[in-house]
Parts: sequence; C-alpha cells; structure tokens
Amino acid sequence: MLLKNYLKNIISISLLLAGVSNAQVLFIPLDNQSGYKGVWKISEEVPNYLAAYLREFYQVQVLSSTAYQSVADDKSTDKSMQNDLEFIGSIAKDFGFQYAVTGKITKFDISRFIAGDLTVAGYESYSCNIEAIIQVYDLSLNAPVYSGSVVGEINDQALGITLLGKPTEKKEQYFNLNSIRFGGEEFGNTIVGETMILFCQNFAEEIENASPDFFKENKRMNVRIEVPDKTLDDITLNTEVLKGQILIYDESTGEAFINLGSANGLKPGEELAIYSKADSLFDPTTNEFLGFSDKKIANLEIIEVRAEKLSLAVVKSNREKVKKGMDVRKLFIKRRDK
Repeated sequence: MLLKNYLKNIISISLLLAGVSNAQVLFIPLDNQSGYKGVWKISEEVPNYLAAYLREFYQVQVLSSTAYQSVADDKSTDKSMQNDLEFIGSIAKDFGFQYAVTGKITKFDISRFIAGDLTVAGYESYSCNIEAIIQVYDLSLNAPVYSGSVVGEINDQALGITLLGKPTEKKEQYFNLNSIRFGGEEFGNTIVGETMILFCQNFAEEIENASPDFFKENKRMNVRIEVPDKTLDDITLNTEVLKGQILIYDESTGEAFINLGSANGLKPGEELAIYSKADSLFDPTTNEFLGFSDKKIANLEIIEVRAEKLSLAVVKSNREKVKKGMDVRKLFIKRRDK
C-alpha cells in the first residue's frame, strides 16, 4: 500500500484546503540524552506537550511525535534515518507540512532536598529542571527557523516542614510520580507539570524572538486537518490567562498603571506581556469579520500593588510603541494545593 494511502487509512489525516496549505508543524521524537530512566517516555511525551501547548494557545495545527513515529516506523526501521531531514521531508511533503521540530533533551531532573532529621522534625524542598536543544526547520527551505536551548526550571522557595516523620503532601506526590500519567490532569498539579508549562512558554518566546511572524502565519485559519490520533487530546494544560489593560501611561518614564492588582494575585517583580491589535481577521469562506489578531510588543514589570484592581508597573522595552488602553496578559500556572 502506498505511504499516502497508509497515512489516510491508518492515521486518517484529511486535508480540506482553503488557501494556504503549508500551515502545519510536525513534531519529531526528541533524543533523550538526559539520563532520565523513569517510566515516562519523555522522548515523545515532551514534544507532545509542546505540540498541545502550541495548538491550545497559538492555534497552530500540529501533528504529535507519537503519530509521526507510527508513520516513520512503517516506512523504515532505521531509527537514525527517521531523524534525517530528508526522510522527515519525504513524509511531510505528501501532506503539506512545512515545519518540523527536532532536537534532544539534555536534562530532565527532579530533585528533593532534605535538612534535619525527618523522623523528628525537618525541612524538605523540591526542584525540577528540564532542558533541551531544539531546532524548528522550514522544510520548504531546508533551513532552521530557530535553533537553541530551551529551559524550564522551578525550585520550591518555601521549605515544607515534616513533624515526627509524618510525610508531607509534596513528599507523597514526589514518590508517586511514577504512577501519574504524563500530561494528565493530576500531572499538571505536580512540580514537573508546572516546569513543563514554563518550558513551553520559553519555547514559544524563543520562536517569537527568532521569527516574529511565525505564529501569525501558522494560525489555523486556512487549513483544517482532522487527526483522529487522540494523543494530544489526553494532555491537560493546567493554566489560566490573566488579562487586563493599561489605564495610564507615561512614555518618558515607562511607568504605567494597570487594572490588575491584589485581587488577581499580582506581586511586585512579576512580568506581564503587552499586546497591540494587529491585522483584521476574516472568515476565508464567508469573508465575515472575526476580530483582530494581536501582537506582543513589550513586557512590563509590576513595581507596586496599590489596590485590588490597581498596580504600578514599568515598561521594560519598546516604550515608544506602548499606548494607553493596550491589553496586558500573563499565563499563570494553577498552583498546586499546599
């Protein structure tokens, strides 16, 4: 059976084109060089999580590394060949995929720090560090759009106290990690889940810095792909988006007041992104006006929280582009229950 028919029948990818066809991002399993040997198959789980993140927050059409692996295994059992750009391109070409994400995981560490005698009373803290070298290739040019290091790291600031050897909730969670499904709802409440969200945020920011129009050009507007592969549907992104506006702005000093404050959990030192309205969006079929796309233009840092819905901040870059009334946003991780 031809590969193209295999893809249609087994993975059931169908394209309904209405304009630009090259708007898909294909994720390849990452080479695990981290030394992690736990139950999670991080070579696929990590890129799948990245794919789910881009699909959810940037409306990018993606194909999971698990789906790619299934197709690649049918075409060749040579694992080294499956990571070759020419091989990847031969699969992507049949269905108009323009971009491929490849790379290697260099660190996947989960650590526990103990101070004192835990059988009487002591302290413990936990940390997670995930690092990878990632390349995003434009397969039409056979050239990288982005190549660099992506990091996500969380260190518990507060040490949890243990009394008379009684295990803390964090300790129980730490020792139960192997029984938690990577990407599931319970996973999102762990320190690893929090670290993965930060890892994804940093990945998206790295791409935006390298190619400012990447996400704008690859939004799911002109192409619809139906992928019955449920890999990404099983991933729960434990996040919430905080939105506000700039109420007053002084370009000469960069100082701004925003309508977010203590009621929103803001604290001095936190950063939010500033967005301006960009292009008008229209339905490609009916030409109906759908709204405006937006573009991140700068960051601001909270200096002082003045009230429940009022904070003083300072714009850190591109001060001349910032205006009163612009939107400010931050993607917050839903914190684990203490």
